[in-house]
Amino acid sequence: MLSESPPERFAVAAFDALLAHIAIVDAEGVIVAVNHAWIAFARGNGGAGNDVGLNYLSICDGAQGQDGQDARATAQGIRAVMAGEQQVYELEYPCHTPTEQRYYVARVTRFSQDGAHYALVAHEDITRRKLAELEVTALNASLERRVQERTEALEASETALQRLNSELTARNEELSQFVYVASHDLQEPLRTLGAYADILRQRYRGKQLDDRADIYLGHITEQVGRARRLVRDVLALSTVSEEAPREASDLGGVCREVQAELNWPPDAELRLAPMPPAWANPPQMRQLLGNLLGNALKFHSESRVRVDLGAQPEGDLIHFTLSDNGIGIAPEYAEKVFGMFQRLHGRTPTGGNGIGLAVCRRIVERHGGRIWLGAAPGGGTAVHFTLPAVREAGQDAGIHDAGIHDAGT
Repeated sequence: MLSESPPERFAVAAFDALLAHIAIVDAEGVIVAVNHAWIAFARGNGGAGNDVGLNYLSICDGAQGQDGQDARATAQGIRAVMAGEQQVYELEYPCHTPTEQRYYVARVTRFSQDGAHYALVAHEDITRRKLAELEVTALNASLERRVQERTEALEASETALQRLNSELTARNEELSQFVYVASHDLQEPLRTLGAYADILRQRYRGKQLDDRADIYLGHITEQVGRARRLVRDVLALSTVSEEAPREASDLGGVCREVQAELNWPPDAELRLAPMPPAWANPPQMRQLLGNLLGNALKFHSESRVRVDLGAQPEGDLIHFTLSDNGIGIAPEYAEKVFGMFQRLHGRTPTGGNGIGLAVCRRIVERHGGRIWLGAAPGGGTAVHFTLPAVREAGQDAGIHDAGIHDAGT
C-alpha cells in the first residue's frame, strides 16, 4: 500500500508534465512560473527559455508583425480575467514556422494564492484538430461550390428546355395552322378541277372529244380524287391531339357506325367479340377504325371479306385485335407501313396514299398505347393496338356484347 500523500507533493511534477505551455502571471502581468513545456517551446523558437520575471502583458502589447493582433488580444483577455469581467478567455491563433503549419489555443483562467490573484495562461497545440477542421471546411466549400454549379447548370438546362418547349409548341401550332389552312385552300382548286373535268366528259363525250380524250379526263378525275384524299389524310394527321377529351368508348359500337359509312360489300362479314370500353376520344376512334376497316376492304383477297374485332384486358390497358382474311403483309414490311407515304402496292386504286396507318399510330400513341401488325390465323393481317382501360369510378361498367353481325344486320 502506498502511503497517503498530500496533493502538494505532486503539484510541481504534474505542472511540468503537462504538454500545454503554461505560465503563471501575477496581477501586474509578470511571469512568476513556467513549466518545462513553456521553456522548451521558447527555446525552440529562439527565446531564452526561462521567461520568469518578464512582463508578459508588456511583451504581448508590444508584439509586431502577423502575430501582433493575436498577442494584443491575449493581453486584453488576461486583463479581463484578472479583473473578474469573465471567468475564462480563449483564443485560437496560428503559429506557423517556415516548414510547417501550427495552430494553438490560448486559455486564461484566474486563481488565488496567499491572498493574491494570478492568471494561469496555457497555450495548447491544436494543429492536428485544426488541420482536420480546415480540411472539412475546404471539402464542404468545394461540395457547396459543386452543388451550386450543378444547381446553376440544372437551372440553365431547365430554362433552355422550357424555352425549347415553348418554341416547339409555337412551331407545332404554326405548323398545324399552316397544314389546316393549306389543306382547305388546296381543296377548292381540286374540287374546281374535278368539276370541270366531269363537265367536259359529260358534255363532249362522243362529240368533239374522242375516246382517248375520255381516257385522259378519266385520269384527271382519278388523280383529283386521289389528291383530295391525300389532303384530307394530311389534315387528319395534323389534327390528332393529345389533349383531346376522352370518355368511356365502346369500340364495338364505333366499329358498326364506321361500317355503315363505308362501301361495305353485301357479302362481307364483320364479327365483334365482347370487349370492355376504352378510355378514348370517340372521334379519333372513328378515324382509327375507319382507316383499319378501309384497309381491310382495299386489300382483300378473292375470298369473301371477313373482319374480326376482339379485345382482352392487360393491366391498365386493353389489347384490341382487328384481323382480316385479306392479302396480308410480309413480316419485313410490318413496321415500314406505319411511316408517312409508305406504300406496298404502288399508286393503284387500292394502293392508298401511305398516310392511313401513320394516322392510326399517332392516334394510338397519343392515347398512351402502341400499335403493331402480325399475321392473322388462316392468312390475312392482324392489327394489334392497346388503349387505356376505363378506371374512373362509375365508368368501368358496361361491356359491349355485339355477338356476330354481318353486313345485312
